Amino acid sequence: MKHFFKLIFISLIIASCNKEYNTVGLNLIDNKPFNTNLEEIPVKVTLRKIPHFVANSLTTFQLGEYDDKIYGKSSASFLTQIEFEDPSLNFGQFSQASEDNGSEDNIAVIPENEKVKKVYLDIPFFNNVDDEDNDGVINLYDVDSSDPYSDSDGDGVADVIETTNGQDPLNQDTDGDGILDGDDTESINPNSGRTLYELDSLMGNPQATFKLKVSELEYFLRPYDPDTNFEKFQKYYSNNTIAKDFSGTVLFDDQISIDSNELVFYQEDNPETQDDDESKIVKERLTPRIRVELNNDFFQRKLVDKEGSDDISNIDNFKLYFKGLIIETYDFSDPLMMILNFDQAEIRVVYDYDKYNTQDSPDDTSDDTIESEESEFKLVFSGIKLNSFTKDAFPGYVYSSIIDTITNPKQVFLKGGDGVMAEIELFKDDNGVDVLEEIRSKPWLINEASLSLYIDKEMLSASGGIIEPSRLYLYDIKNQAPVIDYFVDNSSGPKPFQNKVIHGGLIELDEDKNGLMYKIRLSEHIKNVVRKDSTNLKLGLVVSSDINNTINIEVESSDFMTFTPSSSAINPLGTVLIGPSPSAENYDKRMRLNIFYTEVNN
Repeated sequence: MKHFFKLIFISLIIASCNKEYNTVGLNLIDNKPFNTNLEEIPVKVTLRKIPHFVANSLTTFQLGEYDDKIYGKSSASFLTQIEFEDPSLNFGQFSQASEDNGSEDNIAVIPENEKVKKVYLDIPFFNNVDDEDNDGVINLYDVDSSDPYSDSDGDGVADVIETTNGQDPLNQDTDGDGILDGDDTESINPNSGRTLYELDSLMGNPQATFKLKVSELEYFLRPYDPDTNFEKFQKYYSNNTIAKDFSGTVLFDDQISIDSNELVFYQEDNPETQDDDESKIVKERLTPRIRVELNNDFFQRKLVDKEGSDDISNIDNFKLYFKGLIIETYDFSDPLMMILNFDQAEIRVVYDYDKYNTQDSPDDTSDDTIESEESEFKLVFSGIKLNSFTKDAFPGYVYSSIIDTITNPKQVFLKGGDGVMAEIELFKDDNGVDVLEEIRSKPWLINEASLSLYIDKEMLSASGGIIEPSRLYLYDIKNQAPVIDYFVDNSSGPKPFQNKVIHGGLIELDEDKNGLMYKIRLSEHIKNVVRKDSTNLKLGLVVSSDINNTINIEVESSDFMTFTPSSSAINPLGTVLIGPSPSAENYDKRMRLNIFYTEVNN
C-alpha cells in the first residue's frame, strides 16, 4: 500500500500556475496578430451535507480522536471479524481426536495439554523510509536530504561515507567508546541492520498518550441483508453504534503511546553453547506498530480448549462463534487520529504443549521423556471490517450554510467523512443566470482554464488553526467520475498521492508555510463544454487524501447525492475557502473560473 495518507503541507512551484501560462492545443495563425487574455467566469456554489456513508465499503480505516477547531471533535472505533491464518489448524502436533484416542502405531501421540503463554495484538503503522539522496539517512532525520555528503550527526564524516563504512550516520560515536567516528578506525555498529522509519497518516500529536480498549464483539456482522432476501450485501453506515451496544469481554484496556522504532526480537541463549551468546542474534524485526498483550485466559478458553469442536471447525462456524473484535481509544492527553494498516494486523497466540521425545531411539522407551515445546498460531483481520464514527454537531455558522442551501456563499466549508461538500455549477453568475451561451458565441481559442480556490486564512487563524488537507478533488457528480483533465494528466509528483500535478488540487503555501490556495486545471473539460457543446454538468468538490483513489462509496438516501468519493470519506480533515460572493476585501480571491484564451485581431 502506498503512503498516500501522509497529510503534510505541500508547496508546489509550478510556473504555469501563477505567472506563465502554457498554451494547450493552440493552432498558431500565420501572419495574423492575436492577443492572449484572461476572462474570469462566475461559478454557482451550493453547500451540501454529506450523508452517512456505507462504512463496510472502506478499505482504509481510522482509529482515535480528532479535534477540529472549526468543525468540532470526532472519534473513530474499529470493528473487525477474524479468522485463523491457517484454516487447517491443529494446536500442537496432533488433532484433538488423535490426542483423545491415542495411536497404537505411534507412541508419541499423547494428550498435549496446550497452554497459552502470551497473546499479542499487532496493528502496524503506515510508514516510509524515503531517502532522497540515498545516503542511508531517511529524509526525516537528514540534515540535507538532497546532499549525500551532508553530515547529519556533526561528527565530521559525511552520511554516505558513514553508511558505507558500517557506522551510524546519526551517532557521532557509533560504538560508544569515546572516540568520534571520524577518528575511530575500529568502530563497530551495535545497531547494524536497524531501519529507521517515518510514521505516516497521524493527525494530531504523535507524542500523545491514550487508552486503548480491545473487546470481544458480540454482534454478528452478517455479509448479506435479510431485508433483500439475502441477495444484496448488508450495509453498515458510518454512524453505526455497534461498538457502543455490543462490546463484550474486555481483552485489553490500558494506557499506551506511540513508538516509531522498529521492534527487534532476539534468540534465546543456548546454555550448551558456552562460547556463543545467541541472545545477541536477531530473530525477527517488525515495522513500528501498536503492540499490546491480550488476555491469555480468554484465548485459552475461547480457542485452545475448543480444539476439535464444531465451533472452530470451519470459517463460517468460527465467525458465528467468535464474532470479532472492537478496538476503541479514549482518554487522550492530546487529540490524535491514526490511519492504521489494519490489513496487516494480526493476533499472535504463543502457547506451550507436551511433546513426546523418543531421544532418537524409538525401539528403546526407557529414556523417553515428555517435554514442553513452544509454538504459535495467528489470527488475521478478515471478512467484514468497518469504522464506527461519532462527532460533534457542526457549529451554527457551518450548519446554517448547509441547511439554508445558501447559493454563492461568502465562505465555502469543506469537511471529510460525513462532512460537507460543495456542488459547483460553472458559467453561472451571481443571479444564477447562465453565461455559457455568451462564451460560446465568442471566437476564442481556449488555451487554459482553471478553478481558483483561495483559503480563508483569516477564519482559519481566528479558529486557532487546523491541519489543512493536502489536496482537493473535483469530480463529475452525474457520471460519478473525475473530469477529463484528470485522465489526460500523467504527470508524477514526489509521492504517488501527489500525482497529476498539472490537473492540480494540491495545496499551495505562502511564505509562512501556511495554506494559500488550491488550483484545479480544467482546460480540456472547459473546451469540451464550450467548443464541443458537452453538457455543463454539476461538479463536486471535496477534501481528498489520495487523488489516485477514484472509488465511490454509497451514502444514505438523500435528495442531493447517492455517493461520496472514498478518498474524502477516509479523510477527517476540513478547510474553509473564500466563496464566490465574499466581502469586498476578498473580492480578488473569490472562487471563480479563469479562462485564458487567444483572440485574433481582425
